[in-house]
Amino acid sequence: MALDINQFQQIIDSAQKADAFKADVKRALKKVSSLLTSLQAAVEDAETLMSEDYTPTVKERKTRMPRAVADATGEIDPEAPYGRKKDGTPKNKPGRSK
Repeated sequence: MALDINQFQQIIDSAQKADAFKADVKRALKKVSSLLTSLQAAVEDAETLMSEDYTPTVKERKTRMPRAVADATGEIDPEAPYGRKKDGTPKNKPGRSK
């Protein structure tokens, strides 16, 4: 049985194509797996939101600094025209409507 170089080259090419195909399938499988995991987590979150005993958590707002305290700390320069801040930017834009 004589080995033909062309047949041997075809076998090597088909093996390389099979390896490349296998790598592509593995990459696609990883993507699908991660998407399924994300989908499962989203479904679980939706089930939690739709359950009868779910109560939303209340977020607390940050406390605001009263204007008198802001003036006392020196954030606003009372001597500057239009109540400009210490950095020179206007507190509000005079002459412009909102």
